[in-house]
Amino acid sequence: MDTVNVLAQEKPKSIKLADGKEYTLPPIDMTTLANIEKTMGIGGKVFADKMGVEPMQSLQLFTYALLKEILPEITREQAGRLIGLKELPQFAETISIVLAISS
Repeated sequence: MDTVNVLAQEKPKSIKLADGKEYTLPPIDMTTLANIEKTMGIGGKVFADKMGVEPMQSLQLFTYALLKEILPEITREQAGRLIGLKELPQFAETISIVLAISS
C-alpha cells in the first residue's frame, strides 16, 4: 500500500502562455486559494456554479486571479489574452485541482 504524505508541499508549475513566455505559477496552497477567492470575490463552490453559466468570463476571472499572484500589475483583460485555445487544457487541469481542493 502506497502512503501519501498529505503535508508535502505543492510544487510550483510552469506553463507556456500565448505570449510565448514561460510562467511559473504559484503552488496551490491555502494562501494562494484565499488570495484567488479575494481577487475573484467568490469562493470555489460559487465559481464552479458560475462556470456552468458563464464559462469564458469565469475562466478569465480565474486566470486573472491566479496570474495576479505572480504578476501583481496584470489586468483582467491582459490575463485573458495570455490564455489561447492551446493553453486551455493545462489551465483546465489547474482549475480542476483548485476546485477539488476548495469545494
